[in-house]
Amino acid sequence: MDKKTLLKQYWGHAAFRPFQEEIIESVMANRDTFALLPTGGGKSLCYQLPALLKPGFVLVISPLVALMEEQVARLNTIGIKAMYFKPTSKRLSLSQQLDNALHGNFKVVYCSPERLDNSLLLAQLRNAPISMIAVDEAHCISEWGHDFRPAYRKIKVLKKEFAGLPFLVLTASATPAVVKDIQELLALETPNFFQNSFERPNIAYEVWNTEDTRATVVQLLHAQKGSSIIYCYSRKQTEDLATFLTENGFQAAFFHAGLNTEDKKERLKDWQHEKIQHMVATTAFGMGIDKSEVRTVIHTYVPESIESYYQETGRAGRDGKPARTYLLYHQGALSELQRKIEDQLPQQEEVRKYYLNLCNYLQIAYGELPQVDFDIEEAAFCKRYLASEKKLYQILDQLEKTGILNWSAASVQYFRIRSKVSPENALQSIQTGTPSAQAMEYLMRHSPQFFTTTTLFDKLEMSNALRLSVDRLRAALDDLQQRNYISYTAASTHLSLRFLIPREDQYTLRPVREALTKIKSQKRLKSNAVIQYIQEKEQCRRNFILHYFGEKPKNNCNQCNADSCSTDNGQYADLQTEIIALLKKHPHTIQALKQKLYFKPQQLEAVLAALMESQQIKKNTQHKFYWSNE
Repeated sequence: MDKKTLLKQYWGHAAFRPFQEEIIESVMANRDTFALLPTGGGKSLCYQLPALLKPGFVLVISPLVALMEEQVARLNTIGIKAMYFKPTSKRLSLSQQLDNALHGNFKVVYCSPERLDNSLLLAQLRNAPISMIAVDEAHCISEWGHDFRPAYRKIKVLKKEFAGLPFLVLTASATPAVVKDIQELLALETPNFFQNSFERPNIAYEVWNTEDTRATVVQLLHAQKGSSIIYCYSRKQTEDLATFLTENGFQAAFFHAGLNTEDKKERLKDWQHEKIQHMVATTAFGMGIDKSEVRTVIHTYVPESIESYYQETGRAGRDGKPARTYLLYHQGALSELQRKIEDQLPQQEEVRKYYLNLCNYLQIAYGELPQVDFDIEEAAFCKRYLASEKKLYQILDQLEKTGILNWSAASVQYFRIRSKVSPENALQSIQTGTPSAQAMEYLMRHSPQFFTTTTLFDKLEMSNALRLSVDRLRAALDDLQQRNYISYTAASTHLSLRFLIPREDQYTLRPVREALTKIKSQKRLKSNAVIQYIQEKEQCRRNFILHYFGEKPKNNCNQCNADSCSTDNGQYADLQTEIIALLKKHPHTIQALKQKLYFKPQQLEAVLAALMESQQIKKNTQHKFYWSNE
């Protein structure tokens, strides 16, 4: 069966998108291939369709479990047999999953880069009927990229093990420096290189300076109809903003990594089928999700790089119809971005201190290289040395990147809980219906020994049963503990460490110091580019992005809010007319006007000031503007 017949049969398309057919022909000719296709360019088809034409299966290295789950579900729905190696599985061991991959007639098999550390996996894959290897989100392999993942460096093991197989490298956003780095790190053999333009002509890029982010989001959602994604920096911010939008009459929900699996699937399904119109999410949301009719993407915080910003805004308008994106910021957010960048990486003195504390804690002498795996309890180490868990993880990451040690963390997935009240008092506490009450009822129903002894409760089972995210479940248990209903301890985390080079203190740490200097420099350059993008008033915003990726634009977009593309002619007069019409009906506060009108930043205040000066409108004691020119 030929390519176009398969394209129509399985994906329902009559024609390929730009470069898809050429990329497929390249891998079918067993050539290493590099595909740089911007978001929405159809990268996944470039390995999924060849999988049907080749014997055996395509092995895909992918960074996120959620992304793998989504791709597998979609492929199985259209009749292409696919699977992924699950991180943990009560039903299937890794050995059983491998046996399925080898003998289950799958066409596409997904694997995370972290799995490549497993010797059993690599040994079995040598005997697997692999037809080609695809590396998705390949920018993760480069320290110059915006989402560097140390585990991606392990992919080079596959290049050695399967030297005769073609490699297909895929990414949506990479500067020329990142492209060069990827090719060198994977030792690609004179790859065929395909790059589509980064230009998305149907997307308008807007940058708004606002001190009231929530009100501005409401204003934009009133003005821009259709489905939207609203990106927030933290989990709590997504929850708070989604609640605020719901209270203001919008069909909104939040999405982040703390949600249990069932809630994630249900919310994603509801959003895709328009039961939820607006998804308030952290940045991983949208990756690999096939929803073409997103009309608006809003960033409520300043992204750390142009690459991540471009990828996230690129989730709008994949159907080719007009879409708008908004980056909301205030002056304090720019300095906050620089602080976040600095806070993400440890200082050199901190690395030295933590490394020495680890060596002393594990009794590793100077010059010694122990040939054993160490298992330490994170809480005990942090307590002894007054160490920060966040900082410890940052430093272990840097030590692993530079080849000093390998490490992994495993959380014991349970809570240790004991009741501090009688059954009668506990029954009284569950009448309120709050998350705390639901948690208390669960504890009583699922353990007869709850009132007499300390009991272990599976964290994920409890989270799924109560339909609470793990974060909200913890908050409910914290509330019960503060009210003296229970005492509980959370799961402890154990760290597994294997040192790869002898302890020689400053000599050992020299590569870490050099790497930190390099990475910090790169992160500063990326954050400075974002700040320059925000502060640039004259240059077309689309053209700024194209220049960043090494592309020369032909003309301005004439739809962003840069001065060179200004489309504000006549909008001032239109806004004045709309305000007058609203105030003639009844008085409005400035917040009410913001929610009913669409206007560029600072325009509303200018129009109101002009109308006040001409005494056409006035403000009453309730701080509402009203029409007075009758």
